[in-house]
Amino acid sequence: MLTVDKIKQKFDVNILPKPFMVMDSSLIEKKFQDLKDLIPGVKIFYSVKTNPSIEILRLLQKNGSGFEVASLQEFKDIVSLGVPPEKIISGNTLKTPAFIKAAYEYGVNYFAFDCESELDKIADLAPGSNVSLRITVDNTGSDWPLSKKFGAPISKSLDLFKYAISKGLKAHGLTFHVGSQCLNPLGWSNALMTVAEVYFLAKRNGIKIDVINMGGGFPSKLNKDVPQIKAIKENINKTLTEIFANEEVKFYIEPGRGIVGEAALMVTSVIATAPRGSENWLIIDVGVYNGLLEAVAGIEYEMVSEKELNCLNHKDDFIPYNIGGPTCDSWDTIVKGYHLPKDLKLGDIVYILNTGAYTVSETTRFNGFDPPKVYFM
Repeated sequence: MLTVDKIKQKFDVNILPKPFMVMDSSLIEKKFQDLKDLIPGVKIFYSVKTNPSIEILRLLQKNGSGFEVASLQEFKDIVSLGVPPEKIISGNTLKTPAFIKAAYEYGVNYFAFDCESELDKIADLAPGSNVSLRITVDNTGSDWPLSKKFGAPISKSLDLFKYAISKGLKAHGLTFHVGSQCLNPLGWSNALMTVAEVYFLAKRNGIKIDVINMGGGFPSKLNKDVPQIKAIKENINKTLTEIFANEEVKFYIEPGRGIVGEAALMVTSVIATAPRGSENWLIIDVGVYNGLLEAVAGIEYEMVSEKELNCLNHKDDFIPYNIGGPTCDSWDTIVKGYHLPKDLKLGDIVYILNTGAYTVSETTRFNGFDPPKVYFM
């Protein structure tokens, strides 16, 4: 995890205009290697939507990563780096025609699907392609479930594969997602047991599946404990040994948050304090519109003020704040009841930890407030 002390060794937090964010390249490389060691021979395709900073893409390309892209712009960003087509996949099951066409013409040969209409689109715009069926799996234990908008039920899997083949496509793989920020260390192994049912059903019907893609969901520390990668690894490999030991199948993963989440720290400042009845409001210069959108869905960030780091406050001097962003919208509320020193005032620094994922990639300029500038170290 990137710490305040570490960024202060390189940046003067008092002088730099706020808000800004610092990302640690060495931590990104370490997290990438941790996930590379998850399964022997696993292929990593970084989920570009998590944080599409070109510096991160270059760094991961240098380390041998592939890339999972979901849109035409993400695809163009990856192609601009000279990434070969075999290092690019698309896990989005609801793609735009322009993206499919461009990716196919470049040589990309992996497209996910979960319904007949998507197969029609792929067959028309990317004939003969490899397709991977996304199966709905249990998302219990994830802070951000993804099983409602995406995924086909097991009961439809065989018919969907047969339909793909009838359209001239190759029934290539199975894929799933346990949900973003999955806090259940059994999430992936449980999902693998679900997917195994489809795998062997397809095999009995003469359909050979070449790839099982375990998606993302690998967590990063926010404001509560997360399972260690060691526990996730042990559960996954136990399941693979029990179920797939004699099968000729490759394994992919699409991590995002698990690679970049803990590699960043956001530096913000107080722009206002205001009592509202029995509540105390603290307004800082970053909010849900310009950097912390996940807060509206319940993601909780860890925050610490410069004053408490300097030991200027005792815990008795802390009070609960409703912390909001700078815009003229009450929806722009980051968290309610978060304890910070009661004497915070205009200009005081508040650090937000582990902000590398889904921050700069989910920003707007609503009300004219810019996203945090990003520095790398």
